[in-house]
Amino acid sequence: MADAKDIAEEVVYLAGQRKVDFAEVRVVEDSTASTLVEDGRADKVAQSQGRGACVRVLVEGAWGFVSIDTLSRRQLLAALDDSIELARASAERVSDPGMVAEAAATVAESTAPFGHDVRTVDVKEKLLAVKRLEEAARKHGGSLLVNSAVTYNDVVVREVVANTRGTLVEQESSRVFAACRVALSKDGMTQMGYERKGVVGGFEMIEELSADDFSLRAVEKAKILLSARPAPAGTMPVIFDPSATGLFTHEALGHNAEADGVWSGQSLLVGRMGQQIAADCVTIIDEPAMEGKFGYYLFDSEGTPASRRVIIENGVLKEFLHTLETAARLGAAPNGAARAEGHAARPIVRMSNTYTAPGSDSLDAMIKSIDRGVYLKDAQGGYVFTERGQFTCKAGQAVMIEKGELTEPLRDVSVAGLTLEILKNVEMVGSDLEVDWPGFCGKSGQSVPTAIGGPHLKVSSMVVGGRLQ
Repeated sequence: MADAKDIAEEVVYLAGQRKVDFAEVRVVEDSTASTLVEDGRADKVAQSQGRGACVRVLVEGAWGFVSIDTLSRRQLLAALDDSIELARASAERVSDPGMVAEAAATVAESTAPFGHDVRTVDVKEKLLAVKRLEEAARKHGGSLLVNSAVTYNDVVVREVVANTRGTLVEQESSRVFAACRVALSKDGMTQMGYERKGVVGGFEMIEELSADDFSLRAVEKAKILLSARPAPAGTMPVIFDPSATGLFTHEALGHNAEADGVWSGQSLLVGRMGQQIAADCVTIIDEPAMEGKFGYYLFDSEGTPASRRVIIENGVLKEFLHTLETAARLGAAPNGAARAEGHAARPIVRMSNTYTAPGSDSLDAMIKSIDRGVYLKDAQGGYVFTERGQFTCKAGQAVMIEKGELTEPLRDVSVAGLTLEILKNVEMVGSDLEVDWPGFCGKSGQSVPTAIGGPHLKVSSMVVGGRLQ
């Protein structure tokens, strides 16, 4: 992208001559492919390429932003003119002037490591790999099978970021994602099983992915649920598996730690910096530079180097996630948490790979410590009301704990509670650590790749939804 770098540098140079307070140019090129095989049919096979750029300026406390679907020098210069005009037109109406934190210039190039370049793989080979995984699910489901589907997506993105502070960053990444969904039915009951894999890497993820570790696991989850009983209802101890720990960490705590929500007063963490908000055994981290993980990056969409953000350390709130603007507003150092979905979106505060750090307890010790409770597994989705801190999590699987032993499988399990209460009720933290649940996090109309995880976690008391017994 040598031409893109030259154009970006030229535009920010000219912006500086126009005496703007700050200007940034971002150029993005991407190549994507996707495949869906459902019930033995190839229902979707698609490939696309895209390129575009955006210009963002700060003038007299007002922001101007313009994006274009080309890398034309003429149109990029026109976008600079338009963004400055937009900013000046709104400057008189801005009640809360924009600002940008001081940050050292970054000049760097980065390529996320990957093996088999997805761009060199024929679409037929991708389709055959997906068919292999979906066929294994159909065979394993047998007469119980109602529906099976395997999806595959890959994307290679190249991005150049330049600004008037002297930053010039070029980075490339390749991501591969696959998901399996099966539905099984028995005696009038239908249950679903899910499995997904995602890495920053190449086609080797699919080449090395066995059906045993993917589509057959989804089928087995659904089979277990067909014979499981409904969950009990009430308040009781709960053990989170690493996926549930990760979901709670991301949804309930991570979104509250995004500094744009703190600045706007929409986070329950407002005014709590430096306070003890969790049990001493709880440390929560957002770490972009975890090689291979789905939320991996070394520089954010503002060109700021990504750092390891320790949000909570030994129960104490230590750090928020920042863009250049939120860092300036809250008097903090930029830490590389500005991310944008493509060239047409503005960078906003986002998480990357978010997890609870491991402790020293074993899963066996956690189970033995509970007289009656629930072991929550295979977290499927969650919801958090950030201002109130209300959190709900639905599990794909669960197991009853009775008198210190795992007994029977449960279905239709959800747990709920208040974020700060849950954090303070954490009694035991496992010595294991998994950050292997990829996903796409949505916020403000944008979706970016993230990963979640952690160790096993014991919470002394949570509301479990199910049937009263």
